[in-house]
Amino acid sequence: MAKSSWKVKMELKPIPYKKQYEQIIANKIVVWLWANIFKECLVILEENTVINDSNIIIAALEAGSIYYQDGAFYSKTGRFNNKISKELEKLGAKYSKYRKAYLIDKSKVPTEILGAIDMMKAKTAGKVLALQTFLDYQLGELNKKDKNIIFDNIVDKIMMNLQERLYKNAEQHKIELISPKLTDFRANEIAKRYTDNLNFWIKNWTGDNITRMRSMVGQMAIEGRSRQDVADYIMKEFGISQRHAMFLAKNETAIATTSYLQAKYKEEGFVFFRWHTNIDGRERPLHKQLNGKIFRFDNPPIIDERTGQTGLPGETYNCRCTLSPIASKEFWENRKKLYKVQNSLISKLRGLLNAKIK
Repeated sequence: MAKSSWKVKMELKPIPYKKQYEQIIANKIVVWLWANIFKECLVILEENTVINDSNIIIAALEAGSIYYQDGAFYSKTGRFNNKISKELEKLGAKYSKYRKAYLIDKSKVPTEILGAIDMMKAKTAGKVLALQTFLDYQLGELNKKDKNIIFDNIVDKIMMNLQERLYKNAEQHKIELISPKLTDFRANEIAKRYTDNLNFWIKNWTGDNITRMRSMVGQMAIEGRSRQDVADYIMKEFGISQRHAMFLAKNETAIATTSYLQAKYKEEGFVFFRWHTNIDGRERPLHKQLNGKIFRFDNPPIIDERTGQTGLPGETYNCRCTLSPIASKEFWENRKKLYKVQNSLISKLRGLLNAKIK
């Protein structure tokens, strides 16, 4: 290192992780959820009977496009096509704009249609029972280790990419990084901690989700909802799961990135950092106030005013903030100490080697 650098105060650039990594991780979570939960749910709910009924109302009931509940026929979409409307009116049903349904007392509904309604309810109830049994089984299986999602390879890539950019960043500022590079052992350690944390949140959320789904499909069966309604509900839950997977991927990747960089900066002797907030209208008011301010790594600011949690950028949920380490006077003093220790170790090693040669 050039001697002139010892007194220079400078600030390294922030190093955010690459966004494509969080998408890869989210995709792995979604694939796991589909394979272990949602795919089998839809298989259980599949209708194997071929619908071939000349009665338009019965065919619509079996297809799930309409259903009968509380003395009225409802359309799944909220609208009835002309053919179904005419058939219902022939039965004496009256359309209610308020309820958006055709009202008709059960005593006036033809026997064959009532039979179709009862059969549909029985079939749906049977499928819901099988679905609940499957969900109960999956709930019991969640905590088994063989159900974990493995993120090791992608976490290794994230950490190696961060390390490469960190060294390039320091090189541009003519700062020589002297702490050891990421070893395979250390990389595996980080990957394991990341995998364990993410699997904990995935399984915790999935367990709550399964419990809610089980209750909801049971309620739908009681209400006499169609098999297709239950299947649509399952797909809606899958959509929610996809969005939650992205949230988890963003959150855990940001925390892992911050943890790795914080450890590296401390090892290098950095004491202070500047907070950088992504100002785009979606930032937290508290984090907007922190933007541009300087803090110590060992005394970070409050990052969640509700809980009083303190931490670095990226260490609270959905935080997109970053930090830049500052090469302050304290950094250069620490750097001198680190070089002294390093040189002392090198001298001792040389002494041992020379003793062996002699």
